[in-house]
Amino acid sequence: MLSGEELAELAMLEAYRQYGEDPWLFVKECCRTKDEADGGKVKNMPDKEYLRYVTEVWREESLLAIPKSRRMLMTWLFLCLHLWAALTRPNAAVFIQSKKQEDSEFLLGEDRLMFVYRQLPQEFPWPALEKAMAGKSGKGYTYLRFANGSYVAAVGQGPDQLRQYTASHVYLTELAFWEWAEETFASLLPTIQGGGKVTIDSSAGPGFFDRLIHGEL
Repeated sequence: MLSGEELAELAMLEAYRQYGEDPWLFVKECCRTKDEADGGKVKNMPDKEYLRYVTEVWREESLLAIPKSRRMLMTWLFLCLHLWAALTRPNAAVFIQSKKQEDSEFLLGEDRLMFVYRQLPQEFPWPALEKAMAGKSGKGYTYLRFANGSYVAAVGQGPDQLRQYTASHVYLTELAFWEWAEETFASLLPTIQGGGKVTIDSSAGPGFFDRLIHGEL
């Protein structure tokens, strides 16, 4: 007979295993965000059908481009999903790419991705943060490394930023407003062809992103 403590530990390990297999379960039950529009309240990610659907598509597709509006929570969702990839897939190389380096560093910082990481339920054995390199802007981090060998790095736009890396996941945000959007995207095609995932979101805007989401390339 197992003791109550042993049964509780088994239940915890089974839940942890399920989080590693189901990114939506991880997002819904483990991820908490900060709502600046509501006085900075800390909230669980809402169980909304469109977030569940986007997560399912993200899991299956190697390339995903999503137009968004301000209150759609796409940035939070994709940060949670890329954190999931780093925590549950050993030796994953995850990159967050914005128009400017400092914007990407902010997304890795204590108000975004690291906020989610520090709010994860503490009863589960998440990989420990081994190294955090602060960005020069002072707004966040340029590099995070976890104990399972995975890392998340912040980079700015440009076709040469990731050329020398083998990326598991790349998240490009607000692509419609980049000067080198098409060139950066073209440089990531080997990532897709090599089995990695590229995720793109942006507010509406003319140019390359608009052509991409409408299949006009």
